[in-house]
Amino acid sequence: MTCQICGGVTHVALVKERNVSCGDYFEGRRIYSADRGDMELIECSACGFASFEEMSLWSPDVFQREIYNQDYDLCDPPFLDERPRKLAKWLGASLAPTDLIDFGGGNGKMAGLLAEQGFESVSFDPFYGDPVAPAHTASIVTAFEVVEHVPVQQDLFATLRDLAHADGLIVFSTLLKPQRLTGDWWYVSPRNGHVSFHTRQSLSHLLGALGLSHICLSDEIHVAARDAARLEPARGWPQVAVNGVPGFVFGSNWHHLTPAP
Repeated sequence: MTCQICGGVTHVALVKERNVSCGDYFEGRRIYSADRGDMELIECSACGFASFEEMSLWSPDVFQREIYNQDYDLCDPPFLDERPRKLAKWLGASLAPTDLIDFGGGNGKMAGLLAEQGFESVSFDPFYGDPVAPAHTASIVTAFEVVEHVPVQQDLFATLRDLAHADGLIVFSTLLKPQRLTGDWWYVSPRNGHVSFHTRQSLSHLLGALGLSHICLSDEIHVAARDAARLEPARGWPQVAVNGVPGFVFGSNWHHLTPAP
């Protein structure tokens, strides 16, 4: 198989039980106890991009049934309220109120909180919340904890680019992976719907191919724009942590968690 980002040769980097969630590493237990078989994580030997290729072949109906169902929030408790509040506060401290589209905005909580701060903000999420895609563009397009959920990365970032004004900003989060995985990593957890994982190299390659410049404010927060000069003010934005640091690691099997060293 070849890498969707750079065309490089891929290999199996990790085999993971498909019902493992990110929340397991924070709670120290299997949130979804049933084993549902293993899934291979494929990693590019060149740019380091990794993905669960089996999930990349799923239809939206399968994702809705297997991942984004009534039990989804169990694997990511901050999804419903804590994370939207934190990010709305951070954006309000970083930007003057303007028009904004929150792509993959879940239940629309962040967009609603930003509206209270004077933003003209709307949310769109094909699996959760408002499924109707906006028919307009905006000065700011956000996509927090969305990138890792999307199988076809070029289509995602082309959509985000096209939703932004020509001089607009795309503000997104996804935790960057090490160039090479040498063992387990909490963020590559299938039950969360995490499919795609970027390195700094793979992200730079993809965005450059789409005519976008970008900066990484941290290993989690990234800002992209057509015009590189538009990125400079973002370097002065305050720091924010999207995810916490998990306190547990898996031992010899996918049911044995121990405190992280």
